Amino acid sequence: MRKKKNNFLFFLVLIICVGIAIFIYSSSKFEREKPNIDIPDISYWNLKWDIPIKISDSSGIKSYKIIFIKDDEETILISKKGNNQKNIELILPIPKINISNGDKLQYRIEATDNSFFRFFLGNTSNAKLEFTIDTKIPVARIVAMSNKITKGGSAAVVFFAKDENLANISISNGYQSFVAFPFLKENYYVSIIPWSIHNPSFRGLITIQDKAGNVKKSNIGFAKYSKVYRTSHLALKNSFIDGKVAELIENANEFSLYDFTSRFNMFRYVNETIRGRDEATIKSKILNLDLTYFTTDINVFKPLKDFVIVGLYGDHRKYTIDKQPAGESYHLGTDLANVKNAQVTNSNDGVVVLSESLGIYGNTVMIDHGFGISSLYSHLSEIYVSEGDEVKKGSIIGRTGISGFAFGDHLHFEIRIQGTPVLSTEWMDSKWLKVNINDILVEAKSIIENR
Repeated sequence: MRKKKNNFLFFLVLIICVGIAIFIYSSSKFEREKPNIDIPDISYWNLKWDIPIKISDSSGIKSYKIIFIKDDEETILISKKGNNQKNIELILPIPKINISNGDKLQYRIEATDNSFFRFFLGNTSNAKLEFTIDTKIPVARIVAMSNKITKGGSAAVVFFAKDENLANISISNGYQSFVAFPFLKENYYVSIIPWSIHNPSFRGLITIQDKAGNVKKSNIGFAKYSKVYRTSHLALKNSFIDGKVAELIENANEFSLYDFTSRFNMFRYVNETIRGRDEATIKSKILNLDLTYFTTDINVFKPLKDFVIVGLYGDHRKYTIDKQPAGESYHLGTDLANVKNAQVTNSNDGVVVLSESLGIYGNTVMIDHGFGISSLYSHLSEIYVSEGDEVKKGSIIGRTGISGFAFGDHLHFEIRIQGTPVLSTEWMDSKWLKVNINDILVEAKSIIENR
């Protein structure tokens, strides 16, 4: 009898223990997940900007500490109760010691949650943070630059930039940022900067930032010349909509002509949707810039022989159908004409980055010439080059035509600086090119080599 009673008590205790174990294992009160300590991934600190620390735990935070470590000795800077908060945000404190540039600081952040795990002690996390103090401002100075820039146009700047922990160099026109290209020697850079026709003003600025967040900004003091571009009013004939516009819609293979309820909708689809796709395609080809190309002698662009200009850069075109507004666009290149199907010539060595049929642009070739300079040739009847081809100065890349949204046989010619269309006639002017671009590069080269 006693044996049966003992067995019963044993199994009862066992069941109770198993039940307690299951309760502990499954209960949120006994959760075993450690608090999360979120700290930024940094290697350098300038002591000026705040370093945020975020602590979180689903069971609530019991306590947390921030400890400063120097020569293996720990000093508690912050030790507080968490008051069961599930999220705590704080700023890393600066220890009250003499800190010099180049010193290495080490912290340990400790957090314990409200879990009953570990005999009610809770789960504890530790995170270490180590970085080097860097309070030195980067060095930046301009070596040579163009005297002026015109709205819609371009200008060049060569500059020196140095920092032991350099992180980023950017060039801005006040609205857009551009890449700086390594130039000739270490720590020297060049950038050709566009003033987009869509930007009402221009402010050239070089920004150098190091890994600690120290920033040096230098103004680029180009003289700024405003320019008024023409506004044209173009009345589109029904025959043009039913012919050229309908052809572009059919070639897009997205909608049937029967899907459009009016000529207005047909034109709007071509002028807005297809034009937008063309622009996206062109921009996608300019993303991977060649940062190794170097030259101090850019040739004047002359894509056609004995041409006449039949369309101006910057022309703000407003379209009407049956005397009603139908849309607008900006003409971002220069239209050139010679004879029908005239040969189109490449003027500077480069790599073909686009060779395909687009909607508005028609058969199009774009060449990357380095330094962020790209030339674009559209409405071609024939294309003689393929994407990836290396093309030399003087090579024939195609023939003029009426492909795309063209009213007659001509070449639509663009110069783009890091993707921004600029006043292409500047680059077709040998005097402008010499004074504003090539002479600046030559001057900078001479200064750098003699230092």
